[in-house]
Amino acid sequence: MSFPSFEVGFEVGKVDVTTTQNMGHDPDFWAEQATKRIVSIGGNCHPIIAQQAEAFKEAVLQQISYYMKEAIKSDRTTLIAELENQGQQEMANILRRL
Repeated sequence: MSFPSFEVGFEVGKVDVTTTQNMGHDPDFWAEQATKRIVSIGGNCHPIIAQQAEAFKEAVLQQISYYMKEAIKSDRTTLIAELENQGQQEMANILRRL
């Protein structure tokens, strides 16, 4: 009895590990990670195009960072309101102070 043969292949990509101590990553870290995924600049492009791409990448980073911070504020407001609705005023006050 013979079994069909097949080949399985895979490619291992680059893995970056970043750690923090006693906290999670801040919005600027995540904005930078998102920007790296959204905008990449080829190494062989004309210097003027590379310069424009870098300016665009920085603008994207600033926008992502801003809206991530706004999303966190909005979520915190939602959590505070939910805690207050459940009669957890002290916990809501702790969140306000963060």
